[in-house]
Amino acid sequence: MKVNMALGAALAVVSLIFSLVTPITLAQESPANTGINLTVSPVFINLLTEPGKETSARIKITNNSNITETLGTQLVKFRPSETGTQPTIEDVDDKDEFASWVSFSDETFNLAPNETKTITVTIKPPTSAALGYYYAVVFKRVKEESAGTTGALVSGAPAVSILLEVKSPQAKREIQIVDAVTDKLFYEYLPTDIKVTIKNTGNIHIIPVGNIFIDWGRKKDDAILTFNEGRGNILPNTERTYTTTWNDGMITRLDGTTHYDITKANKFRIGRYTANILVVYDDGQRDIPLEAQVSFWVFPWKIIAGLALIAMLVLLGIRSTLASGVQKLRKAKKK
Repeated sequence: MKVNMALGAALAVVSLIFSLVTPITLAQESPANTGINLTVSPVFINLLTEPGKETSARIKITNNSNITETLGTQLVKFRPSETGTQPTIEDVDDKDEFASWVSFSDETFNLAPNETKTITVTIKPPTSAALGYYYAVVFKRVKEESAGTTGALVSGAPAVSILLEVKSPQAKREIQIVDAVTDKLFYEYLPTDIKVTIKNTGNIHIIPVGNIFIDWGRKKDDAILTFNEGRGNILPNTERTYTTTWNDGMITRLDGTTHYDITKANKFRIGRYTANILVVYDDGQRDIPLEAQVSFWVFPWKIIAGLALIAMLVLLGIRSTLASGVQKLRKAKKK
């Protein structure tokens, strides 16, 4: 009887623990987007050419709204910032000779609801061009001031980054890992964000790639993650932090809600983990590997505390039952 009471108490504790680790959340409606509603593809373009040789790319624009949009193309530039952390976006001016190399198949155009249009961007670098040039093409709403008259570009819209490399023997391709951290040292559950900061010490943009190998104690490669899955570039003389998220576990906590997946019982994460980071880049002749390492802990303390409490209650129940049985035996012997 006492054992049953102990087990009942244990089950009550389990229910309490799961109610604590699984908060109730209410869905919230996102505010409607009242601005321009366009989709562009691709969002960034890498072009490689030789001095004096023309190159081009195609950009698809889709109007997702229920009104016809009159759109215009605007060319801007981005360059390394003075702090070397994030590139700055600037308007082109008369001093930017490379802006005159760019032309569009359509400078302004109408786009009906749900219509998709392809714009061709053509770049004609001169024979004196070399190394990297960094553009962005912005598609903005054109305001009609009066019938037959086109006004200024007034509303924000998507942009497409274009990174042009003009081949040069002076190209220097070199990057360094300057930092590797996780957003926290201790986690109750996954996910963990592994942040790798890379500095481009060369004079041309580079796409670093690679993998992150997660070790658990003596177990090697408990998980393998893809580094820079989106293939993001890093500009010369800048630093960029790449974030890789590891969320492959039986228990994860996302957006304030704890999720359980019993099918991943073999991925119950607990203990010390080490992320071995392998980054590779092409220096123009061969692939150069870079390595870094960072460790972190996963400890689901609510579950561990609950299991410990359950075990203690069960042991107390067994002990109480045994003690009661011993007393009965002693009384029986006395009789």
